[in-house]
This record gives sequence, C-alpha cells and structure tokens, in this order.
Amino acid sequence: MKKNSQPGQLLVAAYGAVSLLGTLLLMLPWATVQPGTTSLLQAWFTSMSALTVTGLVVVNTGEHWTMFGQTVILLLIQVGGLGLMVLTTIFLMVFGLKVHLGYKVLAAQDQNYYSFAGINRLVLNIVLLTLTIELVGAVLLLFSFPDLWSHGIGKGIFYAIFHAVSAFNGAGIDITGASLLPYRDLPGINIITMALILLGSLGYVVLQEFRNLSYRRRRLSLHSRLVLLVTGAITLFGSCFYFLTEYTGTLAGLPLGQKIVDSLFQAVTRTAGFTTIPVLSWNEAFQFLMILMMFVGASPGSVGGGIKTTTFGTIMLAVWAIARGKKEVVVFEREIAKESVLKAFTVTIMALLLTTTVTLIIMAVEQLPFMPILFEVVSALATVGLSMGITDQLSPFGLVLISICMFIGRIGVLSLVIFLTKKDKNNFRYLKEDILIG
Repeated sequence: MKKNSQPGQLLVAAYGAVSLLGTLLLMLPWATVQPGTTSLLQAWFTSMSALTVTGLVVVNTGEHWTMFGQTVILLLIQVGGLGLMVLTTIFLMVFGLKVHLGYKVLAAQDQNYYSFAGINRLVLNIVLLTLTIELVGAVLLLFSFPDLWSHGIGKGIFYAIFHAVSAFNGAGIDITGASLLPYRDLPGINIITMALILLGSLGYVVLQEFRNLSYRRRRLSLHSRLVLLVTGAITLFGSCFYFLTEYTGTLAGLPLGQKIVDSLFQAVTRTAGFTTIPVLSWNEAFQFLMILMMFVGASPGSVGGGIKTTTFGTIMLAVWAIARGKKEVVVFEREIAKESVLKAFTVTIMALLLTTTVTLIIMAVEQLPFMPILFEVVSALATVGLSMGITDQLSPFGLVLISICMFIGRIGVLSLVIFLTKKDKNNFRYLKEDILIG
C-alpha cells in the first residue's frame, strides 16, 4: 500500500476493480441464456448492483442469466456483503501472511468499525457469523420452498442458497422472476426471509454481542441498545401504518395472520428489496413512508445502507434535548459524545443534499414523475433495491448516475468524503461569534 494513498482511495479503487471484473464475467457468452444479448452497461449495472448489495436490476435475473451468470451475481453479493477488505484480510490470515496495518485500517473502514485494534478477530467472527446464518437460512428455505426439487437437486440447493445469501446481505436480488410474490401465501418463507433481513441489518457488532450474551453475562453496549430501539420502532411503526392504510386495499379479504405477516414484511424489506406485494400496489402514503424508512436504512457495520439507525436515533435525541434546553444528549443513562452528534447531523445533511441533487438532475434529464425518481434515488443510495418500475426506463446517463449512487451508498457518504480528501493540517482556531438561529 502506497504511503501517500488514503485508505478510502484504495477502498474505492478496490470496489471499482471488482465491479469491472464482475462486468467482464457477466459479458461472457455462457453467462446469458441468449449469448450476445447483454450490453456493457447492463452487465456493469448488474455487477455494481450485486456488489453494493442494492438489488436494482435492468434485466430479469432468473430468465436472462444462466446458472454461471447467477453464480457470478451470488459471489458479488457475498463479496459486497462481507466487505472486500474483510475477504482480503481472511485470505492473508489463511495463507499465514502478515496482515499489515494498512489492511487493518481498510477492513475497519469497510465495516464502519470504530477501531482497527483487534480487527483480525473481528474479521474472523464476521465471516463465521455470516456463513453460519446463511447456511441455517438456506437449510430452512430448502424445506420451505414448494416443488424445489422439480428441476434437480443441484438447482434446488442453489435456489435456496441464492435467496438466503441475497436476503441476509440485503441485496433483494431473486431468481424467481417476480421476487417473493409467488410465495406470498406461504408465511414460512416470508418469516425466514424477514429473519435473515433483520439479522443482516443489525450489524456485526450487535450480532457479536448477542452471541457473547449466550456464554458471558454482559450488558449490551449503548450502540446495540440504540440499534435495537430504533430498528424495532421503525419496523413497528411501518408495519402498523401499512396494516391500517391497506386494510381495505392490498390486505382486503386475507386472514388476520397473513395481514400481520404481510404488513411486517413490507416494513422489514426497507433494507433489502424483496417484495411480496408490488410496490406500485402500495398506497401513495406508504410509498412516501418507505422512502423515509429507506433513507434511515440499516445499522452501522451491517450490509445495509442509508444514514443508519444510530444516526437517526442520535438526531432525534439531540433535537429532543435542544427542545428541552439541554446541552447533553442522553439515552439509557449514558451521554452520547458531542463528536457523534455532530457526525450524525453531518451524515444526514450530506445524504439529503446528495439525494436532492441527483433527483433534480434525473428529473431534468429523464422527464419522469417526481415520486418514482425520488424512490429510485433513495433506494440506490440506501442500497435497498426497491423500485417503482422505472429502472429499465432510464437512459444510459440515468443508469450511470444511479450506479454511482449505489456505489456511494455502499462505501458510505461521510466515509467517502473524509477518506478521499486530504486532512487539514492547520491547527489554528478562529474567534467565536454568535449568530441568530431560527
């Protein structure tokens, strides 16, 4: 690693290189059912969508790609979910090579980890947790999907593994051709998928603390408790809102149990992109709520994007503290550091500016309605993959812009800016002066 290279620059270059490699593999004749029908832009967009675990697609994954092409997509999802630097560190550890400090910094940055001390153990735990959860999910899906063995044992196993990996990593890419719409009446599949999505969205730090609780009597950290609080609140609010607004709509005529499962699924999928009910069938109010929920996204150190649950929670707590005339932001009898509060506001404002700018540009270029474009942009930046059906209507310019949004969403808005810019070495400070606010 070059001494004058910033960690973020190398991280961006690494993801860019892997996306190009995925593009080349998807361009191979045996990657598609009909060789020669895939354009370079389609291959690159698909590669970027899989690597950033977003899930937006311009071609039908189940019908356009062969098993080889689908395997490439599956591997890209796994690489994107685990993190490229995590896999590099594991490779060095397996072959007994020294893991230099530079790689530890990159791995920590790739996982939004606050420190690179003990990163080797963290990386190993991440891989073991991921593979274990995905394996359990795949086995459960093997016994849940109907007629799974009708196309052969090999394809049946691949089918289950693909959807388990896609769900846990929040990719939402499917090979059914219609997401999980064909399995809407099968609560077992929906519950397993929801569990995988939720586990993937919590973050490896939270999952690790859960695992440690099983044999060590320790309190959950403030980070984990805040993650669980915000995730639970958003999921509960979203599912209740969908239940109430769609009770006589898409949920009409269904048993109460299925109405509850459907409502929960629509709220949980805000970080993944699987659907049991078409997005265009949702009422407009829930479509807008989904934009807000996607914008919040998953949790730090997870496979999902967005501004993160802890960021949203910190901002809400800070606003509440300011409204009460308090200078300290306190939750669970712990004060959140001022640096964390400032970072939370910075991330949110930058994400809002980026969302607004990209939405305006695409509206001016594509001449499409506001709501579908905003939905698409937020879905890309939050690496969700839900769409109101305009992905394949975008021009090459629009697809490139959405691809860049997916890439930024995977790297992280603040991380991208901080690690791509040079640090200010000036240590002097200016005089302070008050201004009127509000």
